[in-house]
Amino acid sequence: MFDREPDLRTNRNMSAKELAKKAGVSAAFISALEHHTTSASIATLEYLCNGLDISLSEFFQEDEAPLDVELLHKFANMDTQQKTAILNLIEVFCPNK
Repeated sequence: MFDREPDLRTNRNMSAKELAKKAGVSAAFISALEHHTTSASIATLEYLCNGLDISLSEFFQEDEAPLDVELLHKFANMDTQQKTAILNLIEVFCPNK
């Protein structure tokens, strides 16, 4: 279950220590999760997801490539002007038909 967590973390250029701090757990706990030597409760998983700035459903979603998730994450954190600029750029490469 935690095979995706290192990817989600590293795609955000976040160290295990940074995630641990954001999630309120120890870096050793993050390491143990990533090495499959411990497990997390649902409550702890929610803290980890909050630290990663994703929802529980995004954590369990397997059909999207990590790059797609990262792009959606970055887009969601943009202001309206930035989103409009990105959409205009996408329209240049992928015009509506």
